[in-house]
Amino acid sequence: MKKRYLYSILFGIPGFLVSGLISLAFFGAAAGVLWIFVFGDDPWPPIIEVILPVLLAFVFLSVWLAAVATGFVIGKHLESNPIVNKKHILVSLFATLIPLLFIVLYMVSVGNIGEKPDSVRCSDYCSQKGYSASVVSPQNAGEVTCGCIDNSGQEKIKVPIDTINLPR
Repeated sequence: MKKRYLYSILFGIPGFLVSGLISLAFFGAAAGVLWIFVFGDDPWPPIIEVILPVLLAFVFLSVWLAAVATGFVIGKHLESNPIVNKKHILVSLFATLIPLLFIVLYMVSVGNIGEKPDSVRCSDYCSQKGYSASVVSPQNAGEVTCGCIDNSGQEKIKVPIDTINLPR
């Protein structure tokens, strides 16, 4: 395999993940600017529902294709040397694994993977009991409790969080 194609792959795989993260950040920033400075809480024009996803796809493809093209150019310049540099493969591997690690760590921190936080367990418990809201006592209050609040804003049930039998 020619180095130009190998380096296109070495840059393209981590570039795919990085371009996804960059495009999502750009999408969030664009929506935030439109909300804060342009439209606010007023109804947004329907065309924005088309423009923002197209902009997301454009940024994603632009960044990803730039990464692949950069790999192609670098690989083409390195074709005169027949030996493949193992450091470049390791850098590509780490550049692929680091964004994946950040994604997994974020998912763990918000409770999508692993044990659910007490606030989520309390909210699920109160929703199953038919209450509209929930509150968890502070962690330093001794025993951590879950309180279920009705529509009038009154706390109707207060149970220790450890007695809630929902999946963790």
